[in-house]
Amino acid sequence: MKQKNNLTAVTSSYKLKAVLAILAILLFFLLFSALVASFAFLTYYSISYEMNLINQWTIIAKIAAIAGSGMLLVFSLKFLFKLRNHKPENRIKLNRDKHQELWHFVHEICLKSGAPKPKNIYVDPDVNAYVAYTNSWLSLFLPVKKELTIGMALVDCLDVSEFRAVVAHEFGHFSQRSMRIGSYIMSANTIIHDMIFTRDRWDQLLEQWRGTDFRLSFAAWIITPIIWLIRQLLNLFYLLLNLMHSSLSREMEFNADKVAVSVSGSDAILSALWKLDFGSERWNRTMNNAYLAAQKKVFTDNLYYHNGIATEKEAQKQAEMYALLELHPKGGKCFFKTDENSRTQMYASHPSNDKRQESAKSPFVEGEIDKRSPWKLFDKVNSLQEQMTTLIYEKYLDKKEVLEPSREAFQNFVDTEESTTGELEKAYENTFENRLFEVPDKHVLAVKHTEPSNLGTITSLKAEVREHMVPVKALDALIEKAQQIAQRSIKERSLVYDGKKYSRRNLEEGYEKMIGAQNKLLFESFKDWDRRFCLLHLHLCPSEEERDQLLNRYEQHGAIVDVFKMALSAKNRIYKDLQQVQSNPELTEIQVSDFGREVQFQMAQINKPIADLDKISFVPLPNIESLTELKNAIIEGGAFVDEPGNIFENGGFDRILQRLEQTIAHLNRIHSKSMYEILAFQNSFVQD
Repeated sequence: MKQKNNLTAVTSSYKLKAVLAILAILLFFLLFSALVASFAFLTYYSISYEMNLINQWTIIAKIAAIAGSGMLLVFSLKFLFKLRNHKPENRIKLNRDKHQELWHFVHEICLKSGAPKPKNIYVDPDVNAYVAYTNSWLSLFLPVKKELTIGMALVDCLDVSEFRAVVAHEFGHFSQRSMRIGSYIMSANTIIHDMIFTRDRWDQLLEQWRGTDFRLSFAAWIITPIIWLIRQLLNLFYLLLNLMHSSLSREMEFNADKVAVSVSGSDAILSALWKLDFGSERWNRTMNNAYLAAQKKVFTDNLYYHNGIATEKEAQKQAEMYALLELHPKGGKCFFKTDENSRTQMYASHPSNDKRQESAKSPFVEGEIDKRSPWKLFDKVNSLQEQMTTLIYEKYLDKKEVLEPSREAFQNFVDTEESTTGELEKAYENTFENRLFEVPDKHVLAVKHTEPSNLGTITSLKAEVREHMVPVKALDALIEKAQQIAQRSIKERSLVYDGKKYSRRNLEEGYEKMIGAQNKLLFESFKDWDRRFCLLHLHLCPSEEERDQLLNRYEQHGAIVDVFKMALSAKNRIYKDLQQVQSNPELTEIQVSDFGREVQFQMAQINKPIADLDKISFVPLPNIESLTELKNAIIEGGAFVDEPGNIFENGGFDRILQRLEQTIAHLNRIHSKSMYEILAFQNSFVQD
C-alpha cells in the first residue's frame, strides 16, 4: 500500500499546473463579470438618464444609446440561451443487475484505486473509454456523480489485464478533484466560443442595423469596433485557458497512468496504448465496410462479430510484432521509442506515449497477466453487440430499417473488399495508389504494334517507375515535415525547398508550392509511361479475345478517371471561388447568388461523365457487379441533384461539399478496384 500511495501521490508539478489553471479561470470570470456588469450599467444608465433638452436629435440619440447598450448586454449574455447538458446519443446503459460481473470488476478497481464508484456505466461503439459528470453544468456548483463509458471496439482489441489497466486509468480521473477544472474550462470555452466565433441572429441584426439610414445606424457603427476589440481580447483568454488546461490535462494523464500501474502493473497500460492504434485501424475498416456494404443493401446483425474475425486474422502478426519489441532497461517491453525530434504539442491534452512509458515504468511494477477476452465480463454479449449494431446503423449510417441482415453475405463482402488491396501494386512501387492511372485515347490503343521495341519490357517499366517515384517520395517526406513544423511536433522550425528557406511565418507558401510540384509530377510525368504500359500489355495478349477484354478494362478505367477528374475539378473550382467570396469585404447578395448557381453548375457537370459510363462495355469489379451499382458507388442515386432553396441558409452548401468529398473518396476506392482488375487480368498472361 505504501508503494501504491507513492505511485499515485500528486506531484508538485501537478499542483502548480492546477493552481495556474484555476488562476486563469478566475481571471477570465472576473473579466467576464466586469464586462456584463458594465454593459448592464450602461443599459440602465442610457434608460434612466434624464434629457434636459428634448428634440428630434436627442430622442434619436437616446433611442440609439438604449439600443446600442442593450445590444452589447445581449451580446455578453446570449450564450445562456444555448446552454445544454449534452448527452451522447450513441450509448447504451448497462444495467447493474444484468451485468453483475462487470460491475463487480469495476467495484474491485474502485477499491484498489481508492476512487469513488460510478453512478452509471455505458458502452458506446468506438475504441475508447472516458469518464464524465452526469450533469456538466451542475458539476460547477455541486459534487455531481460521474459516469464511465466503455467503447465496445476497445473491448475487442484488449485482454483482461489491459482492459483492467484502462478502466483503472479512467478511475484515476474519477479520483482527481482537478476534473472539475475541466468543467469550468468547458463553461468558459462555451461563452468565449459563442462570443468570438459564432455568427448568429444577433450578428445579422447588427449588420441590418448598420445598413439603415446613418441617423439611425450610427450607434451600430460605434459598437462594431467595440465588439471587435472584445473578441480579440477574449481570443487571448481562449488561448490562455486552453494552454493552462492542456498542460494540466497532461499531468492528469500521468497521474491516472500511475493509478493504472498501481492496479495492473507497468506494462498493462502501455500494452493497451500500443494496441489502440491496431484496434482503431481495424474498427475504422469495419465501419467503412459497413457503410460500403449498406450501399449494396448488404447488412449484418452484429458488426463486432466481423471485427472479431479481423482481430483473429491479425492476431498472429500482432504477436510477432510484440515478440520483436526490445526490452526496456527498467523492466518489461519497450513499446514506444523515444524520438529526439518529437515533442508534445502545446495544446495537446495527452503527453506523448514515450513520455507516458517512462513515467509508468518509474518505478517498474510487475503485474498479473490475464490473456482472456474482456467480453467474458459482459452478460449476453451477442445480444448487446446486436443492439449496438442497430444503433450504429441508425445514428452513424442513417439506416433506420435494416432488411434481411446476413453475417455470411456481409463477411463475403468484407473478404472481397479486402482482397483487392495490396500485393499487385507493390510491384509498381504503389504508384497507382498515389495518382490517377491515365489510359491513352482509343485511337492510340487501337494501333497494333508488331515491333514493341519502343515500348520497353515489363522489367524496364518497373525499373522506370521506381525512378519516377523517387522525387514523389522525397516531396512526400518534405510535405510531412512541413506539417510537423506547423503542428510544432518536431524541434526544427524551418525547411528548405527549391533553394528557399521556409519557416512558420511563410510555411503555407512553401507547402502550397510542394503540393503543386507533387501534383505536377503525379499528373504529368507519368503520361508516357502509362501509354507504354497499356500498349505493351495489349501487345503481349496471347489472343484477340483477351486483347478485347483488356481493351474493355482500359476503356472502363478511362471513363472512371474522367469522372474522377471532373469531381476534382469541381472541388478546386468551388473552393477557389469560396476563397474569393470570403475575402471580398463588399460582397453583394447578387454575387452570393451567382456563387450559389456556380456551385450547383459544377456539381451538375459531374453528371456528364457519369452518364457517359452507359457507353462502355461494363466489366464487373470486386463488390461492384453492374453498371447501376457502379454509378451508385460513385454517388448514392447515381447522379447529383440540385439542392432546393438558398443553399447558404438551409445547410445545402454544407451538404453539397460533404457529398463532393464523399464522391472523391468513393472514386478513389473505385479507381483502386479498377486497377486491381487490370493488374490481375494482365498477370494471368504476363510473367515478369
